Amino acid sequence: MEPEYVEFAEVDGMWVRAYTLEKRHHVAAQHAHEHDHITLLASGSVAFWRNGEQVSQHKAPAVITVPAGSKHAFVALSDNVVLCCLHNLRGTGETAPKALDEVS
Repeated sequence: MEPEYVEFAEVDGMWVRAYTLEKRHHVAAQHAHEHDHITLLASGSVAFWRNGEQVSQHKAPAVITVPAGSKHAFVALSDNVVLCCLHNLRGTGETAPKALDEVS
């Protein structure tokens, strides 16, 4: 099941999207971005996947660094996971982070 996007904000070049994974095993689909960014795990626990491999598990609160160009996904290990993706767009000329691709 896809995440539910609950909030979006952009302030002074910092782009933030908060979303929830309501149930254990729900997945935020694999995708990649042009720039490094961080994901703040605000609630719950997740498995972090990068380039098709699980690389770590995290329990809130946690800050997860996602390198540019890496395909990444999050799998909920608990109910009611809240994640916030933070992208610094200052100086890029972009109004939202570019997803390089969408993988099912």
